[in-house]
This record gives sequence, C-alpha cells and structure tokens, in this order.
Amino acid sequence: MPKYLVSYRKTEEVGQKPEWTSFTTQDERALPPAAIKERVEKRMRVLGEKLWGNGEVVWIGPGRLDTVLYKREEAAPETSIVYGLLEE
Repeated sequence: MPKYLVSYRKTEEVGQKPEWTSFTTQDERALPPAAIKERVEKRMRVLGEKLWGNGEVVWIGPGRLDTVLYKREEAAPETSIVYGLLEE
C-alpha cells in the first residue's frame, strides 16, 4: 500500500518563524488537495497550531523520503502544504 508524506508550515504564536511539520498517510481517498487541507486543518486545531502562508496545497511528486523532504524545501515561501508519494 502506498505511503504519502504530508508537510505543512505552521506557527504556534503570532510573529513566530514558520516551521515544517509532517505526517504520513496511506489513505488514497484523502489525497485530493481539498481533503489534504481539511485533514491538516483538523490536525492543527487539535495541536493548537496556525497555518502559515496562503493555504495553497502542492503535489511535489514521488521519491525517497530524503528526496521528498528536499523538494519540500524548494516550495515557494507562501506555500502552506505540500505532499508527495514515498517510494520504498
């Protein structure tokens, strides 16, 4: 079963520098951008986090974990959420 990495930029306080946080999912039904954003927002409410950026969700493609994490760092600064397929 394929595994996907979802990363989002978050802050916990106003003025705080944003940082990436990630989780994995194997639920392909939750992969359209709107479903990804909904899942991230639900997670953030539980953790008390705030989303950084413009709310854009971007597919960054497949790759090994290190490749997907590298592609994440190349995302535009205003991009809020990225996700990609983790290859074994």
